[in-house]
Amino acid sequence: MTFLLGILSTHAEWLPCLLDAQREQLRIPESPEKGGWGIGFYHQGEVLRRLTPLDSAMPLDFHQLAHDVRSRILVGHVRRASSGGPSAANTHPFRYREWLFAHCGDIPEFARLRPQLTQNMPEFLARDIAGETDSEVLFHLVLTHLHELGGLREPDVSVYVVGEATRRAIHEIDQAVAAAGAARPPFALVVTNGASMIAACRDERMCVAQFDRLVDCRDCGEEKVRAQCEILRRERSDLRAVIVVSCPRELPPRYEGVSEESLLAIKPDATVEAIPLRPSATGLSGF
Repeated sequence: MTFLLGILSTHAEWLPCLLDAQREQLRIPESPEKGGWGIGFYHQGEVLRRLTPLDSAMPLDFHQLAHDVRSRILVGHVRRASSGGPSAANTHPFRYREWLFAHCGDIPEFARLRPQLTQNMPEFLARDIAGETDSEVLFHLVLTHLHELGGLREPDVSVYVVGEATRRAIHEIDQAVAAAGAARPPFALVVTNGASMIAACRDERMCVAQFDRLVDCRDCGEEKVRAQCEILRRERSDLRAVIVVSCPRELPPRYEGVSEESLLAIKPDATVEAIPLRPSATGLSGF
């Protein structure tokens, strides 16, 4: 099975507790036989990734895979190889500068459409594509529209600008696919610059949970960890977190389904706003 995970919280030290408390939702009984898993996160101003291509199926537990990570933001992904075989270059999340991106879904007729989808990209973005996947091309379409909107290298770019770039990239894919005589593709995706996050889906089930207080985890039973958690409870009155996951199984407790053809704008303070997926005819004023 493929899997997508996005976490944004107000405090990096809260991540292990969130991962443990949500362990059942973050466990993959069996990965695809050909594919890979990856995580991306931010630490001390650096964008870091752990990418592992897989040639055989195996169980995966994102609590274990990220047990030592302290980051406000975490992106996780399990890939089923479709366009492009198992390799680090084809493993999500993809990175460009401070941007991370992960995607579930396939673009129909991708081999035929790839030249068309990349022909209008700025050269510096087109040559950054290192792998063979349709997902990486979609990522660079998002980056292309961010560049056009003036937000690609703006550290404080509005989450709404990122959302508009995402919507335009999806619309561009849809137009190309329709012209090729194929049906519009289902997808789920996450994109972030380390400050805010966009999550979007269509015909792929995605769910979201929001937290505004510390959640109890098994690690809290240890005296040393429990003392740290109590300090966090007292000193961090602004604790908030959002978790989005692809969820083909039953809706987990405390999670809500993300509406079809919708996009979630997850802000730096971990508040969430749902906006339409379809691009606005008037640009950013449509938000």
